[in-house]
Amino acid sequence: MQLSSSADILKKLRSDGPERVYYLYGRDVGALESFAKALTGKICPKADRIMNYHRFDGSKLDVPAFHDACEMLPMFAQRVLVAVNDLNMDSVNKSDSELIYKTIGDLPETTTVVIYSTAAELYKNKRSLTDKNKRLADLCAKQGISFEFAFKRAYDLAKSIITAFEKEGCSISKFDAEYLAEQCLCETSAVKQEIAKLSAYAAGRQVTRADIDALCIKKVESDGFALAINILRQNPAFVFGRIRELAEQNYEAFAILSTISMSLNDLYRARLALSSGKTQAAVTADFKYPKNREFVVKNSMNEIQNISDMRIRKVIGILSDTDLRLKTVSGGRQADLLTLEEAAAKAMTIRG
Repeated sequence: MQLSSSADILKKLRSDGPERVYYLYGRDVGALESFAKALTGKICPKADRIMNYHRFDGSKLDVPAFHDACEMLPMFAQRVLVAVNDLNMDSVNKSDSELIYKTIGDLPETTTVVIYSTAAELYKNKRSLTDKNKRLADLCAKQGISFEFAFKRAYDLAKSIITAFEKEGCSISKFDAEYLAEQCLCETSAVKQEIAKLSAYAAGRQVTRADIDALCIKKVESDGFALAINILRQNPAFVFGRIRELAEQNYEAFAILSTISMSLNDLYRARLALSSGKTQAAVTADFKYPKNREFVVKNSMNEIQNISDMRIRKVIGILSDTDLRLKTVSGGRQADLLTLEEAAAKAMTIRG
Protein backbone atom coordinates (compact mmCIF):
# COMPACT_ATOMS: atom_id res chain seq x y z
CA MET A 1 0.00 0.00 0.00
CA GLN A 2 1.25 3.49 -0.91
CA LEU A 3 0.05 6.45 1.18
CA SER A 4 0.52 10.14 0.45
CA SER A 5 1.95 11.23 3.81
CA SER A 6 3.47 9.85 7.00
CA ALA A 7 0.52 11.34 8.91
CA ASP A 8 -1.77 9.05 6.91
CA ILE A 9 0.18 6.03 8.17
CA LEU A 10 -0.45 6.98 11.78
CA LYS A 11 -4.07 7.79 11.03
CA LYS A 12 -4.54 4.35 9.48
CA LEU A 13 -2.77 2.75 12.45
CA ARG A 14 -5.24 4.38 14.85
CA SER A 15 -8.29 3.35 12.83
CA ASP A 16 -7.32 -0.11 11.54
CA GLY A 17 -4.49 -1.28 13.78
CA PRO A 18 -0.93 -2.21 12.77
CA GLU A 19 -0.02 -3.55 9.34
CA ARG A 20 2.00 -6.75 8.93
CA VAL A 21 4.97 -4.80 7.57
CA TYR A 22 6.19 -1.21 7.15
CA TYR A 23 9.02 -0.37 4.76
CA LEU A 24 10.36 3.15 5.39
CA TYR A 25 13.11 4.64 3.25
CA GLY A 26 14.24 7.92 1.74
CA ARG A 27 16.87 10.62 1.84
CA ASP A 28 15.24 12.81 4.49
CA VAL A 29 16.82 10.74 7.24
CA GLY A 30 15.83 13.09 10.06
CA ALA A 31 12.12 12.79 9.29
CA LEU A 32 12.41 9.04 8.70
CA GLU A 33 14.25 8.32 11.95
CA SER A 34 11.84 10.40 14.00
CA PHE A 35 8.83 8.71 12.41
CA ALA A 36 10.23 5.18 12.83
CA LYS A 37 10.74 5.85 16.54
CA ALA A 38 7.18 7.14 16.90
CA LEU A 39 5.72 4.24 14.90
CA THR A 40 7.50 1.51 16.85
CA GLY A 41 6.51 3.21 20.10
CA LYS A 42 2.84 3.09 19.16
CA ILE A 43 2.93 -0.51 17.92
CA CYS A 44 4.89 -1.87 20.87
CA PRO A 45 4.75 0.28 24.05
CA LYS A 46 7.66 0.14 26.50
CA ALA A 47 5.72 -2.11 28.88
CA ASP A 48 5.53 -4.83 26.21
CA ARG A 49 9.09 -4.62 24.90
CA ILE A 50 11.03 -6.98 27.14
CA MET A 51 9.61 -10.12 25.52
CA ASN A 52 8.06 -8.82 22.32
CA TYR A 53 10.47 -6.35 20.70
CA HIS A 54 13.30 -7.62 18.52
CA ARG A 55 15.68 -5.18 16.84
CA PHE A 56 18.22 -6.12 14.15
CA ASP A 57 21.07 -4.28 12.47
CA GLY A 58 20.33 -4.75 8.78
CA SER A 59 23.94 -4.14 7.75
CA LYS A 60 24.90 -7.47 9.36
CA LEU A 61 21.53 -9.17 9.52
CA ASP A 62 21.34 -12.70 10.92
CA VAL A 63 18.56 -13.76 8.55
CA PRO A 64 17.64 -17.06 10.27
CA ALA A 65 17.39 -15.21 13.61
CA PHE A 66 15.22 -12.56 11.92
CA HIS A 67 12.97 -15.32 10.56
CA ASP A 68 12.68 -16.96 14.00
CA ALA A 69 11.82 -13.64 15.65
CA CYS A 70 9.03 -13.08 13.14
CA GLU A 71 7.58 -16.51 13.95
CA MET A 72 7.45 -15.95 17.71
CA LEU A 73 4.15 -15.62 19.53
CA PRO A 74 3.60 -12.52 21.69
CA MET A 75 4.09 -12.85 25.45
CA PHE A 76 1.53 -11.00 27.60
CA ALA A 77 0.91 -8.59 24.70
CA GLN A 78 -1.06 -8.39 21.48
CA ARG A 79 1.83 -8.62 19.05
CA VAL A 80 5.50 -9.08 18.34
CA LEU A 81 7.41 -6.19 16.79
CA VAL A 82 10.53 -6.88 14.69
CA ALA A 83 12.51 -3.79 13.66
CA VAL A 84 15.33 -3.86 11.09
CA ASN A 85 17.50 -0.80 10.54
CA ASP A 86 19.65 -0.21 7.43
CA LEU A 87 18.84 -3.33 5.45
CA ASN A 88 20.34 -3.06 1.95
CA MET A 89 19.31 -6.02 -0.19
CA ASP A 90 22.27 -5.45 -2.50
CA SER A 91 24.49 -6.69 0.34
CA VAL A 92 22.46 -9.85 1.05
CA ASN A 93 23.29 -13.16 -0.64
CA LYS A 94 20.73 -15.03 -2.71
CA SER A 95 19.71 -17.68 -0.18
CA ASP A 96 19.28 -15.11 2.63
CA SER A 97 17.36 -12.82 0.27
CA GLU A 98 14.91 -15.56 -0.56
CA LEU A 99 14.36 -16.30 3.14
CA ILE A 100 13.69 -12.60 3.78
CA TYR A 101 11.14 -12.48 0.96
CA LYS A 102 9.51 -15.69 2.21
CA THR A 103 9.36 -14.40 5.78
CA ILE A 104 7.85 -11.04 4.78
CA GLY A 105 5.38 -12.72 2.46
CA ASP A 106 3.99 -15.05 5.15
CA LEU A 107 4.03 -13.17 8.46
CA PRO A 108 1.84 -14.36 11.35
CA GLU A 109 -1.14 -12.18 12.18
CA THR A 110 0.44 -11.27 15.52
CA THR A 111 3.74 -10.03 14.05
CA THR A 112 4.61 -6.60 12.66
CA VAL A 113 7.91 -5.92 10.89
CA VAL A 114 9.27 -2.37 10.54
CA ILE A 115 12.17 -2.03 8.09
CA TYR A 116 13.71 1.44 8.03
CA SER A 117 16.90 2.96 6.68
CA THR A 118 18.86 5.77 8.32
CA ALA A 119 22.30 5.17 6.81
CA ALA A 120 22.18 2.63 4.00
CA GLU A 121 22.17 4.00 0.45
CA LEU A 122 19.36 2.18 -1.33
CA TYR A 123 19.18 4.21 -4.55
CA LYS A 124 20.71 3.57 -7.94
CA ASN A 125 20.16 7.18 -9.02
CA LYS A 126 18.48 10.34 -7.75
CA ARG A 127 14.99 8.86 -7.89
CA SER A 128 14.94 5.07 -8.10
CA LEU A 129 15.78 2.28 -5.69
CA THR A 130 18.15 -0.42 -6.87
CA ASP A 131 16.39 -3.43 -8.35
CA LYS A 132 16.83 -5.65 -5.29
CA ASN A 133 15.68 -2.97 -2.86
CA LYS A 134 12.72 -2.15 -5.08
CA ARG A 135 11.70 -5.80 -5.05
CA LEU A 136 11.59 -5.71 -1.24
CA ALA A 137 9.77 -2.35 -1.22
CA ASP A 138 7.15 -3.70 -3.64
CA LEU A 139 6.67 -6.84 -1.56
CA CYS A 140 6.22 -4.76 1.60
CA ALA A 141 3.73 -2.51 -0.19
CA LYS A 142 1.76 -5.63 -1.12
CA GLN A 143 1.83 -7.03 2.41
CA GLY A 144 1.52 -3.72 4.27
CA ILE A 145 2.87 -0.20 3.71
CA SER A 146 5.91 1.12 1.83
CA PHE A 147 6.65 4.82 2.22
CA GLU A 148 9.39 7.11 0.92
CA PHE A 149 10.62 10.02 3.05
CA ALA A 150 11.68 12.32 0.24
CA PHE A 151 12.82 15.86 0.91
CA LYS A 152 10.00 18.39 1.06
CA ARG A 153 9.89 21.63 -0.87
CA ALA A 154 11.06 24.68 1.04
CA TYR A 155 7.54 26.12 0.72
CA ASP A 156 5.99 23.05 2.36
CA LEU A 157 8.65 22.68 5.06
CA ALA A 158 8.18 26.34 6.02
CA LYS A 159 4.74 25.49 7.42
CA SER A 160 6.14 23.01 9.93
CA ILE A 161 9.01 25.40 10.77
CA ILE A 162 6.50 28.12 11.69
CA THR A 163 4.57 25.64 13.87
CA ALA A 164 7.77 24.44 15.57
CA PHE A 165 8.80 27.99 16.49
CA GLU A 166 5.31 28.71 17.84
CA LYS A 167 5.63 25.68 20.14
CA GLU A 168 8.87 27.19 21.45
CA GLY A 169 7.15 30.52 22.17
CA CYS A 170 8.70 32.30 19.18
CA SER A 171 7.55 33.35 15.73
CA ILE A 172 9.03 33.58 12.24
CA SER A 173 7.73 34.98 8.98
CA LYS A 174 6.85 32.62 6.15
CA PHE A 175 9.57 34.23 4.03
CA ASP A 176 12.26 33.64 6.66
CA ALA A 177 10.99 30.11 7.35
CA GLU A 178 11.48 29.27 3.68
CA TYR A 179 14.94 30.85 3.82
CA LEU A 180 15.88 28.66 6.79
CA ALA A 181 14.66 25.56 4.93
CA GLU A 182 16.74 26.53 1.89
CA GLN A 183 19.90 27.05 3.97
CA CYS A 184 19.45 23.54 5.39
CA LEU A 185 18.62 22.11 1.94
CA CYS A 186 15.29 20.97 3.42
CA GLU A 187 16.97 18.31 5.58
CA THR A 188 14.66 17.77 8.53
CA SER A 189 17.40 16.85 11.01
CA ALA A 190 19.39 20.01 10.18
CA VAL A 191 16.27 22.18 10.37
CA LYS A 192 15.39 20.79 13.83
CA GLN A 193 18.86 21.59 15.15
CA GLU A 194 18.69 25.14 13.87
CA ILE A 195 15.18 25.67 15.28
CA ALA A 196 16.40 24.65 18.74
CA LYS A 197 19.36 27.03 18.48
CA LEU A 198 17.37 29.96 17.11
CA SER A 199 14.54 29.52 19.65
CA ALA A 200 16.99 29.68 22.54
CA TYR A 201 18.62 32.76 21.05
CA ALA A 202 15.37 34.61 20.22
CA ALA A 203 13.91 33.91 23.69
CA GLY A 204 10.29 34.56 22.76
CA ARG A 205 10.66 37.21 20.06
CA GLN A 206 10.38 36.83 16.28
CA VAL A 207 13.28 35.05 14.59
CA THR A 208 14.70 37.17 11.77
CA ARG A 209 16.77 36.50 8.68
CA ALA A 210 19.67 38.26 10.39
CA ASP A 211 19.44 35.69 13.21
CA ILE A 212 19.56 32.86 10.68
CA ASP A 213 22.60 34.32 8.93
CA ALA A 214 24.39 34.91 12.24
CA LEU A 215 23.73 31.56 13.95
CA CYS A 216 22.94 28.84 11.44
CA ILE A 217 25.45 26.49 9.90
CA LYS A 218 24.79 26.68 6.20
CA LYS A 219 25.23 23.74 3.89
CA VAL A 220 28.16 24.31 1.56
CA GLU A 221 25.73 23.75 -1.34
CA SER A 222 23.76 26.86 -0.35
CA ASP A 223 27.03 28.79 -0.12
CA GLY A 224 27.74 27.71 -3.69
CA PHE A 225 24.78 29.70 -4.97
CA ALA A 226 25.77 32.83 -3.05
CA LEU A 227 29.35 32.53 -4.29
CA ALA A 228 28.29 31.94 -7.89
CA ILE A 229 25.95 34.92 -8.05
CA ASN A 230 28.48 37.20 -6.34
CA ILE A 231 31.19 36.14 -8.78
CA LEU A 232 28.84 37.13 -11.61
CA ARG A 233 28.04 40.40 -9.83
CA GLN A 234 31.77 41.02 -9.32
CA ASN A 235 31.64 41.30 -5.52
CA PRO A 236 35.18 40.33 -4.41
CA ALA A 237 34.72 41.20 -0.73
CA PHE A 238 31.97 38.61 -0.34
CA VAL A 239 33.58 35.99 -2.60
CA PHE A 240 37.05 35.95 -1.02
CA GLY A 241 35.67 36.34 2.50
CA ARG A 242 33.33 33.37 2.15
CA ILE A 243 35.91 31.17 0.46
CA ARG A 244 38.26 31.78 3.38
CA GLU A 245 35.50 31.03 5.89
CA LEU A 246 34.74 27.73 4.17
CA ALA A 247 38.44 26.87 4.10
CA GLU A 248 38.61 27.52 7.85
CA GLN A 249 35.73 25.05 8.24
CA ASN A 250 38.01 22.45 6.58
CA TYR A 251 36.29 22.40 3.19
CA GLU A 252 38.74 21.52 0.43
CA ALA A 253 39.17 23.88 -2.53
CA PHE A 254 37.86 21.15 -4.83
CA ALA A 255 34.62 20.83 -2.82
CA ILE A 256 34.06 24.60 -2.81
CA LEU A 257 34.72 24.80 -6.55
CA SER A 258 32.36 21.90 -7.20
CA THR A 259 29.42 23.54 -5.44
CA ILE A 260 30.08 26.90 -7.16
CA SER A 261 30.14 25.14 -10.53
CA MET A 262 26.88 23.32 -9.80
CA SER A 263 25.20 26.62 -8.94
CA LEU A 264 26.59 28.27 -12.10
CA ASN A 265 24.97 25.48 -14.11
CA ASP A 266 21.68 26.22 -12.36
CA LEU A 267 22.05 29.91 -13.18
CA TYR A 268 22.94 29.17 -16.81
CA ARG A 269 19.86 26.99 -17.24
CA ALA A 270 17.73 29.75 -15.73
CA ARG A 271 19.26 32.37 -18.07
CA LEU A 272 18.57 30.23 -21.15
CA ALA A 273 15.06 29.45 -19.90
CA LEU A 274 14.26 33.15 -19.52
CA SER A 275 15.68 33.87 -22.97
CA SER A 276 13.48 31.20 -24.54
CA GLY A 277 10.33 31.95 -22.56
CA LYS A 278 10.41 28.79 -20.45
CA THR A 279 8.71 28.70 -17.05
CA GLN A 280 10.13 27.70 -13.67
CA ALA A 281 7.97 24.56 -13.73
CA ALA A 282 9.34 23.59 -17.14
CA VAL A 283 12.97 23.93 -16.00
CA THR A 284 12.25 21.93 -12.84
CA ALA A 285 10.64 19.14 -14.84
CA ASP A 286 13.11 19.10 -17.75
CA PHE A 287 16.16 18.80 -15.50
CA LYS A 288 14.45 16.62 -12.86
CA TYR A 289 15.24 18.82 -9.87
CA PRO A 290 14.41 17.05 -6.58
CA LYS A 291 11.86 18.74 -4.33
CA ASN A 292 14.46 20.05 -1.90
CA ARG A 293 16.25 21.87 -4.74
CA GLU A 294 13.26 23.29 -6.62
CA PHE A 295 13.81 26.62 -4.84
CA VAL A 296 17.15 26.87 -6.67
CA VAL A 297 15.33 27.27 -9.99
CA LYS A 298 13.13 30.03 -8.58
CA ASN A 299 16.07 31.85 -7.01
CA SER A 300 18.17 31.50 -10.16
CA MET A 301 15.46 32.94 -12.38
CA ASN A 302 15.02 35.87 -10.00
CA GLU A 303 18.73 36.66 -9.77
CA ILE A 304 19.93 36.11 -13.33
CA GLN A 305 17.78 38.56 -15.30
CA ASN A 306 20.46 41.23 -15.77
CA ILE A 307 23.38 38.88 -16.47
CA SER A 308 24.13 37.67 -19.98
CA ASP A 309 24.48 34.02 -20.97
CA MET A 310 27.83 34.94 -22.58
CA ARG A 311 29.31 36.01 -19.24
CA ILE A 312 28.05 32.87 -17.49
CA ARG A 313 29.55 30.65 -20.21
CA LYS A 314 32.94 32.34 -19.88
CA VAL A 315 32.91 32.00 -16.09
CA ILE A 316 31.94 28.33 -16.36
CA GLY A 317 34.86 27.87 -18.76
CA ILE A 318 37.33 29.40 -16.29
CA LEU A 319 36.10 27.24 -13.43
CA SER A 320 36.09 24.14 -15.63
CA ASP A 321 39.78 24.71 -16.43
CA THR A 322 40.46 25.23 -12.72
CA ASP A 323 38.66 21.99 -11.88
CA LEU A 324 40.96 20.11 -14.27
CA ARG A 325 44.00 21.83 -12.78
CA LEU A 326 43.06 20.89 -9.22
CA LYS A 327 42.50 17.28 -10.26
CA THR A 328 45.80 16.94 -12.09
CA VAL A 329 48.40 19.18 -10.40
CA SER A 330 47.22 19.60 -6.81
CA GLY A 331 49.88 21.36 -4.76
CA GLY A 332 48.45 20.86 -1.30
CA ARG A 333 45.68 22.54 0.67
CA GLN A 334 46.97 26.14 0.66
CA ALA A 335 48.14 26.00 -2.95
CA ASP A 336 44.76 24.63 -4.06
CA LEU A 337 42.98 27.40 -2.16
CA LEU A 338 45.14 29.99 -3.90
CA THR A 339 44.33 28.39 -7.27
CA LEU A 340 40.63 28.68 -6.49
CA GLU A 341 40.96 32.32 -5.45
CA GLU A 342 42.91 33.13 -8.62
CA ALA A 343 40.16 31.53 -10.70
CA ALA A 344 37.49 33.54 -8.85
CA ALA A 345 39.46 36.75 -9.40
CA LYS A 346 39.83 36.01 -13.11
CA ALA A 347 36.10 35.17 -13.39
CA MET A 348 35.17 38.52 -11.82
CA THR A 349 37.00 40.40 -14.58
CA ILE A 350 34.66 39.01 -17.25
CA ARG A 351 32.45 41.63 -18.85
CA GLY A 352 29.50 41.35 -21.20
